[in-house]
Amino acid sequence: MAKRKKRKLHYTPHVVTYIDILGFRELIHEKSPGAISRAIRHVRDVTVPDADKLKFDRENYVNFSDLIVHTVPVHSKSNREKPWGIVSHEIRYIAMVQAVLIEKDILLRGTITIGEIERSYGVLFGPGLIAAYELERDQAVYPRIVVDHRLTQALRSVPLLRHRHRGYEDEMKVLSDVIRRDDDGVIFVDYLGFMQKALENSPRSYRSLLETHRRLVERNLAKFRDNNRVLSKYLWLRKYHNAVVQGRMERQSQEHLLIRKRTGLHV
Repeated sequence: MAKRKKRKLHYTPHVVTYIDILGFRELIHEKSPGAISRAIRHVRDVTVPDADKLKFDRENYVNFSDLIVHTVPVHSKSNREKPWGIVSHEIRYIAMVQAVLIEKDILLRGTITIGEIERSYGVLFGPGLIAAYELERDQAVYPRIVVDHRLTQALRSVPLLRHRHRGYEDEMKVLSDVIRRDDDGVIFVDYLGFMQKALENSPRSYRSLLETHRRLVERNLAKFRDNNRVLSKYLWLRKYHNAVVQGRMERQSQEHLLIRKRTGLHV
C-alpha cells in the first residue's frame, strides 16, 4: 500500500471567535446533566456552521464542554461572495447568536480576534488560538464578547477582511452599528444595540427582547446577591442594558425597561 503523502503544515491567518457560556461553573453545581446538556446543545445549535460551508471554506469549529472556537481563514474561497466582509459577517452573526440565547437564559463571554492557525489530526493550534484565550481570560471578564483591536487594525491592511466594495472607513461605519466601547476602553459586541436595527420592522419584537433581557438580569442580581464574584457580572450587564435603553428607546418606554436598584439588595 502506497504511503499517504504528508501535508506540509504552515500557519495561515484566520478570524478567530473564542466563546464560552457564562456561569458554567454554577450550572455544573446546580443543574442536572440533562439540563447542562440542553444548554450546550442550544449554544451549539446556533453557532455551528453548515457542514458544507466548513468544508468549502476550510473553516474550523471546535466544541469542548462550554467552550466553542470558530475560525475562518482570511483567504477562504467564498469571501468575495459574502454580502459583508469576514469581520462584519462574524461580528453581526455573533450578535444575533447572543440575542437568540437570551431567550434560553444563556449568556456568552469571549473574544473575536485575528491570528495564525493550523489544524492537524483534528487538533487546532497556533498563536492565534493562544491570543484568543488570553484575551478572553484578561479582558472579557463580564458577559461580553471582546473585539480585539488587532482585528480592527487588520482591516486597514488586509483587503480580504473587508467587503470587496468598501474601504476601511466604510467597513468601520458598518461595524459601528454592532460594536461598542466600554468604560474601560474595551470594544465589545453590542448585541442589544444591533438588534434594534435588525428588528427595525418589528419594534414590538425588539421591546420584547429588552424585557426578556431585563428579567434575566434582575433574576440573577437577586440570585447572586451574596456572591460578589458572580454579582459583578450582572452589575455590569445592568449597566450595559440601561445604557442601551436610555440611548435607543423613547422616554415613555424607558421607565418600564430600565433595571432599577432595589432596596435591600445594595446593588
